[in-house]
Amino acid sequence: MGVFKRWITSKKGKTAYWYIRYTVNKKLKWESVGKVGEVTKAVAQTHLEERKKQIRLGTYGVMTTEIPTLSEYKDEYYKYVKDIKQIRSHIRTKQVLDRFECIYGSYKLNEISSEIIDSYKAQRQNDGAKNSTINRELTIISGLFSYAYKNKKFFGINPVSEAGKLEDNTVMERILKPGEETKLLACCEGYLKDIVQIALNTGMRQGEIFRLRWDWIDFNNNFIALPQTHTKSKKERKIPLNQTVRKILMKRKLSSGGSDYVFMSPQGLDQYINNVTRSFRTACKKAGIENLRFHDLRHTAATRLVEYKIPIHTVSKLLGHMSVRTTERYSHPEDTLKDAVNILENKR
Repeated sequence: MGVFKRWITSKKGKTAYWYIRYTVNKKLKWESVGKVGEVTKAVAQTHLEERKKQIRLGTYGVMTTEIPTLSEYKDEYYKYVKDIKQIRSHIRTKQVLDRFECIYGSYKLNEISSEIIDSYKAQRQNDGAKNSTINRELTIISGLFSYAYKNKKFFGINPVSEAGKLEDNTVMERILKPGEETKLLACCEGYLKDIVQIALNTGMRQGEIFRLRWDWIDFNNNFIALPQTHTKSKKERKIPLNQTVRKILMKRKLSSGGSDYVFMSPQGLDQYINNVTRSFRTACKKAGIENLRFHDLRHTAATRLVEYKIPIHTVSKLLGHMSVRTTERYSHPEDTLKDAVNILENKR
């Protein structure tokens, strides 16, 4: 962006004009401000600053009245998340958008600036929310602006992207030690023990285990086929059964009572168990295990596979990661490097 002088040739000769240059939607724009002498460079600079402000607020090239308020647009975006994208965490999306709407619902989308996003971050910190939680909320809010931009309901820079996210150095992963696993399983009661064992033996996500259906399980060929509608990556994933998981599933099949779900809810055959937070926390407390989340069982499975030298691409495929880079955090590069140079030494 900048101010520059340009000479225009006509029948009367050459005339100098002040021009301003700026970028809108990644496209370079030039705009004449006026003749040099009639318009000063300072006026041209002021005109450029006004264009920059319009671009930032999303008012460039569009009537402000065409842009909806947050309250007017929130439900449209939520419907897209729930019905079109079919994001499983759509309830959480609604909670975040409802909270954001309570504060800024009357604002038009182009009026929500990076400063407002910074204020929201500060308010959530005052509420006691962790940086990691706030960052997840910002991802949801950013998604709304991206969708609005795509549908020409918002113009300019995404205010969440401009404001940036909070620094988060929280180490969330906790690996279950072999001795702890024995204690934990001894303290798990009923279906919780089966769920924990499946998590440790497959690396499946909690929601994938909860929603597990009998028609997804092929006992003849020994694998679970998770359909794309029920995986985070939106891709079908096949998970082989080891003997531990096979025995658990065979036992549960005998007592399924005609339910479609492996882990049928006590509330009825057509419902599945969808929460073990309290029972899992109780089991951990009895076992004397601290700071362990259910999701850490998935981390444990992944770490064990890597430690046993299973190729990282294989581990990534089993876990259903969209990128191998996600799986690489379970590897230990320094150990791999040591193995590499030892191989070179032994090959002489």
